[in-house]
Amino acid sequence: MEYPRFLVLESSSYEEDAYPIAASWSIATGELKAILIRPEDEWQQWDSTNEDSHGITRQQIEMQGESVLDVLREMSDDFDKQPVFVTEPYLYEKWLDTMYRAYGAEVSFDLVSVEDIFKMPLEDIEEELSNISNNLLLDLKVSEDRVRCMLELFQRLTVAGIIQPYE
Repeated sequence: MEYPRFLVLESSSYEEDAYPIAASWSIATGELKAILIRPEDEWQQWDSTNEDSHGITRQQIEMQGESVLDVLREMSDDFDKQPVFVTEPYLYEKWLDTMYRAYGAEVSFDLVSVEDIFKMPLEDIEEELSNISNNLLLDLKVSEDRVRCMLELFQRLTVAGIIQPYE
């Protein structure tokens, strides 16, 4: 079975000049990838109150993060011009644009709302993800766990015949 590409980003804040600090995504085989993103030198904005929700410090991303360029290369290879499903396309587009603009490039894949693949409203999707996370003892605030729950929801809906297999 081929799986859709799901992407979850964590950001430095929800301010206008926010930038991605962590990314988790799935690839066609259903495997997960998770990475911290080291900010570019000019990306200084940081909201330490967000650390409570995503559990990532500025020091962590500066010491353990991968370069933006390396993250972009890996995402481009993994997404291979396939649609990428996200919960908030507008916000994710903005954050990805920030990353790509740092290298004078444009986003190389389309962002699509998860509503399109799950064929239900976002509030229903969130309820299903919450149920799955509770059953699997996962935390939806953790980006890898959120992607894992989206993959599980996709598999359950496909097996039940509610949605079509991904092609």
